Amino acid sequence: MSITKLLQSLENLSESAYVGEPVSQLEHGLQAAGLAIKAGAGEHMVLAALLHDVGHWCNPEALQMEGLGAREHDRLGAEYLVAIGLQPEISTLVGAHVDAKRYLAATTLEYIAKLSPASRKTLDYQGGPMSDEALSAFKARPGFRDALRLRAWDEAAKEPQADRPNLEYYRAMLARHCREPISEAQLDHWDRFGWLHIKGWYSEDEMVSITSATDDLQARPEVAGKWMKYFEGAGGDTRTLCRIENFLQYEPIYAELLQGNANLNLLSLLINERAALFKEKVNFKLPGGQGFSAHQDAPAFTTFGQRFHVTMMLSIDQGTTDNGCLEIARTSRLDDSLDMNEDLTLSDNAVAGFRWVPIETAPGDLVLFDSYVPHRSAANFSDVSRRVLYATYNKATDGDFRARYFTEKRRVFPPDVERQAGVQYDAGVFNVGNPVSLEKSR
Repeated sequence: MSITKLLQSLENLSESAYVGEPVSQLEHGLQAAGLAIKAGAGEHMVLAALLHDVGHWCNPEALQMEGLGAREHDRLGAEYLVAIGLQPEISTLVGAHVDAKRYLAATTLEYIAKLSPASRKTLDYQGGPMSDEALSAFKARPGFRDALRLRAWDEAAKEPQADRPNLEYYRAMLARHCREPISEAQLDHWDRFGWLHIKGWYSEDEMVSITSATDDLQARPEVAGKWMKYFEGAGGDTRTLCRIENFLQYEPIYAELLQGNANLNLLSLLINERAALFKEKVNFKLPGGQGFSAHQDAPAFTTFGQRFHVTMMLSIDQGTTDNGCLEIARTSRLDDSLDMNEDLTLSDNAVAGFRWVPIETAPGDLVLFDSYVPHRSAANFSDVSRRVLYATYNKATDGDFRARYFTEKRRVFPPDVERQAGVQYDAGVFNVGNPVSLEKSR
């Protein structure tokens, strides 16, 4: 699908009246999407809000409702979105938003009276309030409550002036929610080498909120039993933050990043079956922060018996050779572990056998790699941070191990705030290749 073509079609609606309402068709969609964002909705719901009325314009031959738009625009819109290649979670919601109106008309006192005159008139064309049988069937649909939420944003998105993102804000989001979010060339690179760099997966505007969430995570105090903060070893009372783990449930933006439809669909495409989140972390690598020794992830991911993993790296800050960006060994795809030291880092001979390629990234870029890809990073010799989100996934058929992983890690290798003074912790597979201190900081 051409995202540019879709956005241009939407832009052309800026002067098109919205079926008897005081806003244009474009403004109505933008306001609905903006309300979804403010409500903390998932991206697929935001895009469904933006696109819910495409059925009014996508088929010039559609029967009309006396100047109030196309008949069956819900069905027409859903079919159009399927045809242009968007994910089915979006088209399903678009196809349900008229039924949500009919459901509310039948079940909510004074709902019809609160509708705008144009919306009351179109209700007649749409079949009026649902029958009891139709109500039961609609309520049993997957996504029933999401359809009601979408309807609420639809009703409210009719203000002459409203604060909402502009149309360009949704370009990267739309690209993420295509059924084929990466090209054949990118998929071929993945198959040949086991890693992939996707530029601009998140836009500069989207990264504002993601960066803010990272700032908030970084500033959170150490709290026993919650998010897990780890520090690089340092003398005296000086500590340098190295990593935070187990924060998904405390930062809502990360819940969408790590378990929303777009990224799960991408990971599932690369894994060749449905993906399940195994663990998450942010590596901070502040100015002066140490590097990470060369290693493969596979030897450290054997605790729960999974067979295969893919890690997604989101660049929060710009990653350069000066601040210690990710480096990947240039080799064809591997399917076994290389020669290792006792601490599971790669042996000197293994390291010397590769040409190491720095992967410089902009904020919003993704780098994905499977568990056999050798990787490392250098120290940060610059005066700017290199913060990256890492999320690792396994095949859903192998099981859901995230809670067990963090429970076991907290027991074996707890964060600094939970450690006992004077104890040297044997981190084992929970601390491969990184500079996290093995003792409680003084």
